[in-house]
Amino acid sequence: MNIDELLKIYSRIFKFRRLFVRDLSITPRGFLYFLISFVFCTISLNYIVVYILRFSVEELLFNGLGLISILSIFLTIVIAGFIVDRIKDRVRLLLISSPVTILGLLFVIFGNVYEIIGFSLMIFSTGVFIIDLLTIHIHESNILNRGRLLGYLFFLSFIISHLIVLFTYGNTISVIIIEALILVVIFLIARNYHYKETEERLTSNKKFIEIITGTYHNLGYLLVFLILGYIIGNAFSTYGELNINPVIFIFLFMILFVIFGVALDNFGRKTTFSGGLLLISSIIIFSGVVKNLIISTSIFFGVAIPVIFIILFTLSGDFATERNAIRYRARMICTFLLLFMIGLITGVLIHYLLNRIYSSNPLLFYWITPYLQGLSPFLLIVTLVWIIPLPEILSYKEADWADSLRSIYVFNSAAVCLYTKNFKPEQNSNIPSEDLITGGFTGILALISEITNEKRNLNIIDKEGVKIYFSYGKSVIAALISTKYLPVLSKKLDIFTRSFEKRFDYELAHFTGKINPFHDAKKLIYRYFK
Repeated sequence: MNIDELLKIYSRIFKFRRLFVRDLSITPRGFLYFLISFVFCTISLNYIVVYILRFSVEELLFNGLGLISILSIFLTIVIAGFIVDRIKDRVRLLLISSPVTILGLLFVIFGNVYEIIGFSLMIFSTGVFIIDLLTIHIHESNILNRGRLLGYLFFLSFIISHLIVLFTYGNTISVIIIEALILVVIFLIARNYHYKETEERLTSNKKFIEIITGTYHNLGYLLVFLILGYIIGNAFSTYGELNINPVIFIFLFMILFVIFGVALDNFGRKTTFSGGLLLISSIIIFSGVVKNLIISTSIFFGVAIPVIFIILFTLSGDFATERNAIRYRARMICTFLLLFMIGLITGVLIHYLLNRIYSSNPLLFYWITPYLQGLSPFLLIVTLVWIIPLPEILSYKEADWADSLRSIYVFNSAAVCLYTKNFKPEQNSNIPSEDLITGGFTGILALISEITNEKRNLNIIDKEGVKIYFSYGKSVIAALISTKYLPVLSKKLDIFTRSFEKRFDYELAHFTGKINPFHDAKKLIYRYFK
């Protein structure tokens, strides 16, 4: 085998590998913190879901403890967004809300009235925990890895949490001990992992309602999740009790988080969303082929739940990274989730009422049964047609980020250019020297700081067809020149700046004017900007 054949094989392997790891720039400590936090909340979710499924549809909708649980979920979704958006130290909020979950589990042990108090506490604290965790995930991820990273975290956390629940089934004390141990690990990692919102990121010149209703595609995707919630609610009532085959359900439930997470990043949001809807509608349409109701139920919920939720959280994260929306990250997630839940309860309620009408006079209302059976696939097809004219969220623009790059400069407070890279030499042949450019950047930044009399750093200069991004480290400033405004570039530049300072920590601390040691920064350029 000659060298050309080896290179071809390596190229194919590398392309396949990039399907799964491209732009996964999160640190190992950050990923571990996310994974442990997801495990903590998915254990609580398992308990909450099992508790709610104990109640009949009538108890959930009209009376009893089931209704209290549903109201607790809605109240949590409404309140959690406002709470999380007002807290700057998001990691500290995780540490505050997580012990409340353990307190809720303690109440559950005593039963009776204490049980509903315990589950209400668990619903509220787990809801705040998840929404807060997702806002941190949005900050740590970008448009090119958000779906993939979320899919991996859900996949791994549900495997671990399901195993824990399996081995501790019926023993709440054991679960409390495990949750307490996980909480200790979360506290320990939080000593070295921090995330705080800044005043700059929390400013917006638009109100939240203006952002939600301001564009056609915002309202379009929100309506889609309302309809999807209705379809799941109608299907849940159609299948009756949730009798499922655990092996089929868990396998599909977990593996589809990864499949659709990877697809969202590699094939675009809208294309993957359309494929998910087509898959769900196909399962409903051909469910009659599977004579065993338990198997068909397992396939439907094993596919529908992960597909809808991975897309819901990924898309809400995308909308939350647009200009003016960063301040409302938690409320953006809660809005998508709230509309889905409204659709879900509406689907259950309408199905229940129509069945009651049919039972009162089957001859007169004979049309209700085929109507309910055909409604879900019809709505899915309508939704699929509705999505087609909607614009792609951000992925197409963001996926072409490399074409917009012109040059990057890394310089210190003395305006000494430590490293520069020209991405388009043929287009930038007449630009001044790098020392003159970095000196100009230093002067502009100092002048703006003096004029505004603020310590807040300038993040971007927007001049017609040129965008200049700035990222600030402890010892250096990085400036990236591009032709487009793309949030992913700000994220990449921040990560590059941190990595640059970490890689050249000694050289920066003992800088004598020599820039030769910084030539190795080309490896970081290749990693983050190729």
